[in-house]
Amino acid sequence: KYILAHAQDLAIREAYVEAALKEKLEVVSKPKIKVAEGEPLNFTAIVAIMPEVEIKGHKDIKVPLHEPKVTEKDVEDVISQLKKTSTIYKEVDRNAKKGDRVEVDFEGFDGEKAAANTKSQNHPVILGSNTLIPGFEDHLVGLKKAEKKEFDITFPKDYHKKDFQNKKLKFKVELKMVEEAIEPPIDEAFVEKVTGKKQSVAELKKLIEKDIHARKTEEAKTKRESEYIEALLKHTKIDLPEGMIADELDYMIDEAKHDLEHRGVNFEGYLEKAKTTLEDLRKKYLPEAEKRIRIRLALQKLIKEEGIKVTDADLKAEITKIKSFYPEAEHAKIDGDLAKGELKFQIISRLSLRKLFEKVLV
Repeated sequence: KYILAHAQDLAIREAYVEAALKEKLEVVSKPKIKVAEGEPLNFTAIVAIMPEVEIKGHKDIKVPLHEPKVTEKDVEDVISQLKKTSTIYKEVDRNAKKGDRVEVDFEGFDGEKAAANTKSQNHPVILGSNTLIPGFEDHLVGLKKAEKKEFDITFPKDYHKKDFQNKKLKFKVELKMVEEAIEPPIDEAFVEKVTGKKQSVAELKKLIEKDIHARKTEEAKTKRESEYIEALLKHTKIDLPEGMIADELDYMIDEAKHDLEHRGVNFEGYLEKAKTTLEDLRKKYLPEAEKRIRIRLALQKLIKEEGIKVTDADLKAEITKIKSFYPEAEHAKIDGDLAKGELKFQIISRLSLRKLFEKVLV
């Protein structure tokens, strides 16, 4: 029985592929096979084919280019962050103040009963960083080492743990240590420490300004491309096949599963905890699935209309660039991935899109 079923499956696949090629069908979804009873073997395959994509007036789309500006504050913010990473802390015997790093024992109480998951010992915190419950750190300011204190705290209404939202608890704390922040002076020694090169402070600031400008330029470019795509959709008409949408939803569900499993979360457990179902999730993802398909088909149509071509030289240069980001020991793996085809397809798609934007966003 198994052998017969396997043989039938092979025959259906071969006949389906032959029929699709003969009719020159541009299939865009998995076929739904319905086998008729009796002999000889007779089956019906229902598939979605590439829909007609109609784009009108896209030549009129204009998306302005905003030249990014780097302010003095942008540069100073980066230097301030560099100072923080190079700051050292020294224990002091005085009252704690904002900016100090302290260690504290604490526990929350609901009436006389200790509240679950509110206890911590030697908990480190920089006063004024607002990493603890709003208002908590303010109660630590002014305390000295070994000093104890009790105070009430009401958790925010949007607190990430629902059981604590708007809940009022009494906290008992004991300060275990106070450390004073010692920030490094911004001089050539500091510059050499963070860059590994002997440079002046002025040269460091120019380097930071250049990096910020490059980042803001890339952000502006990405934003402009996104705005163009949104405008393009308004000029595009596509009647999406149900099978194509179903396949996209399957892909999105698989993405969600993979992401959750990567974080050690069981997918079925997630659905149960979120009080939702697979069908509800598909309904939630439906608008995004349809938009993804429309964007993909519209861009493919435009790439074809604009005559965008990726040459062997383009591909070779991009592969060389990709390899430059990896140690030579990993180049063989990249070549192996390229031989499989998927990576090569992704690179060609990315290059085609880049060339398209270079042409339409002038």
